[in-house]
Amino acid sequence: MKIFLDANICLDLLDTTRPTAKESIKWYMLNKDDISKEFYFSGDFITTFYYILTQKRKLLPKDVINAIDTLCMEIEPIYLTHSDFSTAKNSFVQGLFDDFEDLIVIQCCVRNGCEQFITNDKKLLNLSIFGNIDICKP
Repeated sequence: MKIFLDANICLDLLDTTRPTAKESIKWYMLNKDDISKEFYFSGDFITTFYYILTQKRKLLPKDVINAIDTLCMEIEPIYLTHSDFSTAKNSFVQGLFDDFEDLIVIQCCVRNGCEQFITNDKKLLNLSIFGNIDICKP
């Protein structure tokens, strides 16, 4: 099973002081060694992780880079393409969902054959499913 982790889940794994970190870490630790599961996140989130952790949390850049590197060894980054943008734009115009940024990421999940999208985003969780992707809490 291909499982995509939203940015908020990855940030929980990188910053254990976040309010939702305990739940996300517990879920990931219970699932990470299951060989039937493959984990992915958007590599396009890496700059956001770096910014939040160095500028907002004031962590040392070297430590943040090492943490992101470790994350990338366990959870494979996949990258957005122009076709993700185009398909998300069409979905947005058709009114399928009103958060364009989330639509681009979900389209990346669809393109890569992911079956689950794990998030703490309440708006996404209210969808519960998008195409063939189950949207779940950790």
